[in-house]
Amino acid sequence: MSKILAVFGATGQQGGSVVNYVLNDSELFQQYKIRAITSNIDSERAKRLKEKVEVVHGDMLNRASLETALTGVHTVFAMTAPSLGPEVEYNIVKTIADIAVEKDVEYIIFSTLPSIHELSGGKYTKVTPFDAKAKAERYIRGLPIKSAFCSLGSFMENFQSETFLAPRKADDGTWVVALHVSPKIQWPLINAVRDTGKFVGAILAEPEKYNGKTFCAATKFYSLEEMIAIMSKATGKTIFYERISHEEFKKSMAIPEILADMFVEMLAFLEETGYFGPDGEKLVAWASKNARGRLSTFEEYLETHPLRLE
Repeated sequence: MSKILAVFGATGQQGGSVVNYVLNDSELFQQYKIRAITSNIDSERAKRLKEKVEVVHGDMLNRASLETALTGVHTVFAMTAPSLGPEVEYNIVKTIADIAVEKDVEYIIFSTLPSIHELSGGKYTKVTPFDAKAKAERYIRGLPIKSAFCSLGSFMENFQSETFLAPRKADDGTWVVALHVSPKIQWPLINAVRDTGKFVGAILAEPEKYNGKTFCAATKFYSLEEMIAIMSKATGKTIFYERISHEEFKKSMAIPEILADMFVEMLAFLEETGYFGPDGEKLVAWASKNARGRLSTFEEYLETHPLRLE
């Protein structure tokens, strides 16, 4: 009899990747029956999912709905959106984990992130989505339930969705990426939609092997100047890098100050400490080696998702 795998965020990038991976892996497809949990079962994405898997309502702010959604579940893949606020996000994960224990769920796979506050020795305090997930991870590790963790690198998709990362046209007709950090900064990139499932799939295939482990999930580290060279080649445009002050960088984003401060600190942290800390290269290499399938390169991502520089 198939074990029920409950997937939060099944209509989004991470959860959707997990769902698609399991459905297309003959071994995992035989082992797991997917239960997609979403707050809106009538959305277009949810309707499309219903053609493939069980879709149930689960409101992360409604404990009763989560209790129903997690009844009979064997394994949970849990992820949360950072926009809800750090304490709200932490309490949501805590509630999911507590219900999982109450419902005798055997395994939790949580989409976590490193604590920038801790890794920086308390220097950086405004990258709260990272710290909230790290706090939630610590809580899960203290529960009487088996668990594993995927700490995802920076999404390749962000170069489409976050306009401040994309090249901008200069007055002389060339294109510029302008940030407040060194072009030598190292960035761990992951194609979230295509490859999240390959890391989670490895855990699903061998849960005992990876119990207590964290996958620092990325294809590899790319320097900023390497990424710009790849974007130049992919677009056929001349793209330069310009290092600007953090004040100029904040103004260029045209987003609420709390978010701008977060990105300023996050990039500064990457330059000083590294996304996954001082052992990041080793951690990403291990995760990449143990992923269940070949990972996408940044070049391949831009081939299928070209930057539109007009």
